Amino acid sequence: MRIQPVLWAAAALLCTVQTSNAQSFNSFFAFGDSSVDSGWWKAALPSNATGKAAKDALIAASIAQGGTGAPVGAGYLVNSQLLASYFGLSAIPANQTVGTNYAISGAVDAATADNGNIGNLNNIPPGTNTNLPSTVQQIANYLTSVGGHANPNALYLISSGGNDLTFANDNFGTLTAKETYVGAQATLLANEIKVLQAAGARYIIVPSAGGGNGALPPFYTSALWNDLAAAGVQFIPSDIRGLRRAVQSDPTAFGFTAATVLPGVVGSGTGSACVTQTGAGPNTSGWAQWCANTTTPSSSYAYLRAADAQQTSFYADDQHFSAAGQKIEADYNYSLVVAPSEISFLAEAPLKTRAGVIQSIWNQIPISLNQSGSHHAWVTGAVSSLEMNNSSNGFPNDPGTPLNLTAGVDYRLARNWLVGGAVSVGTTRQTFSLGGDFREDEVAATLYSAYRNRSYWINAAATWGTLHYDVNRQVPIGITIQPNTGSTRGSDLSFAAELGYDFKTAIGSTRAVGMPVKAPTSQLYLTHGPVVGVILQRAHVKGYAETDPFASIGGFTALSFGDQTRNSAVSELGYQVSVDMGRWQPFAKVTWNHEWASLDRSVTASLTSTVAPSYSMPAVILARDWGTETVGTRLKIGSGMTGYAAFISENAQDATIYGGQVGLNVALDPFLATHAIN
Repeated sequence: MRIQPVLWAAAALLCTVQTSNAQSFNSFFAFGDSSVDSGWWKAALPSNATGKAAKDALIAASIAQGGTGAPVGAGYLVNSQLLASYFGLSAIPANQTVGTNYAISGAVDAATADNGNIGNLNNIPPGTNTNLPSTVQQIANYLTSVGGHANPNALYLISSGGNDLTFANDNFGTLTAKETYVGAQATLLANEIKVLQAAGARYIIVPSAGGGNGALPPFYTSALWNDLAAAGVQFIPSDIRGLRRAVQSDPTAFGFTAATVLPGVVGSGTGSACVTQTGAGPNTSGWAQWCANTTTPSSSYAYLRAADAQQTSFYADDQHFSAAGQKIEADYNYSLVVAPSEISFLAEAPLKTRAGVIQSIWNQIPISLNQSGSHHAWVTGAVSSLEMNNSSNGFPNDPGTPLNLTAGVDYRLARNWLVGGAVSVGTTRQTFSLGGDFREDEVAATLYSAYRNRSYWINAAATWGTLHYDVNRQVPIGITIQPNTGSTRGSDLSFAAELGYDFKTAIGSTRAVGMPVKAPTSQLYLTHGPVVGVILQRAHVKGYAETDPFASIGGFTALSFGDQTRNSAVSELGYQVSVDMGRWQPFAKVTWNHEWASLDRSVTASLTSTVAPSYSMPAVILARDWGTETVGTRLKIGSGMTGYAAFISENAQDATIYGGQVGLNVALDPFLATHAIN
């Protein structure tokens, strides 16, 4: 039989594999107030002014100096723009071309009778501008623009409530009245976010409200988050209040000082990045919105306290973060989005390392069947390079180096029937591309069997293992790296089977090394044939909670994660070949693998810094199809002793493994006979 056409067919099969990519974001949308406004006023002025002539003039003057109208200062980006950029997207104001950021400084949650039907604090007389929509109206405007169908693959950021807190403090005398008002506003916003989700939005970040200290801001945030949870809205809660508390507790770590980490005050003695314009009144607020990128004092716009003030101050004015603060906020929100995807690698790694254990058993079985004697002991050591990539923009990679040692014993019940058991220990340290890593240690036990009937053969193995993880998920926040550590356990159960048919073809003859030319030769045989198989696997990782450097004050970046389970059903279709050259037996195998199990799973996370609903994000999705290639040789070292070495590679768009195995198989019958008990 000619095998060349078959080998070419197998190679062509591997070239047709397809891959699956993890969920990614293709757009970014923001709604709310100045906490995420990326410069709506630049396009609005002068025809659609705030309604406050003095404020309009200040903003216009700063824009003339290169400003954008964003409440951070000229030449710098707000957190919404930075967050979008981390995913390769933009957050251009919605009143500009291709803009997707609907947020407007001054916006309240909703226009109601309780606030005089204003959508924005700039609508308050004198000089009202009723064209300024509330956050609820911004969301409604977006849904209208898309025919009521929200982009399901977009990331949404909704940050509002700060101006409702301001309105409540300015217009209601008692805490009860204030809470009644902001609670009602939170309910209206939650209802509109529910409409947004029902329209198709799936990934929504809702930060805690600003508004300074006191009991009202946390009351509002709790009301909003609880209303969202009660309405069944799936969202990512972002604890900006906890972020602020953490930064202010250790200002020098973030590049600030005790004098520059607090909200600014009016006048040149401020610790904020921007100084109010000369001649400003004591009630001036939010002056970073008209802050020019200059240290020269002016009565026409605010100016920088120092050339590097945007990096050495936490606040840009009395309420908005500086450029450095905006980055801290964006980094934090980014970490919340990608953390579940990072942790989902904990359940993916065992699938890859278990495949290596099974492969080592498959490589030992033909040696035991062809080795002299009925009892055999063997050992295999393996080292690999495992990189689980996720090609979706913004999601982390996970490279590492798995190590494994497997030892087994088996018994040949009959000439063609083998049963055995093995114990394996393995470890791998997989590195997160954002920083940090996790170490996975596994101890596993396997029962296996093999049967040969002329040309037909079958292998089967059942394995159960315990997993232990030590995780250090590092989060870049501003100029700092925040380590978030934790440990957990898990289990990994698998069943693998492989069967095939062998053709035996004479391909020539050979003469033993060192023998004279006229010495007899031995016939060379090529054994080859198709292989099919399956690996069924269930990896389970228990939930755990992280700790971070700010655990003593309630945490900051640390999260807790729920249990996760990864089910897998991988089929194998390929071809293998070996040559019996006496002492040497080179072999090779090439297969196409396909994952049949559902890849639609998610990982649940919870904030540890405050009470908030849990949220879930999709786990990374590796390729459904990949090719596996094995090349090696068996070597008869002596009577009853055979070794082997093999190189194994697994290639797909989202996962790559290169590794080597070295094994030794020894017949135990002489030893058992010598030490037999008479």
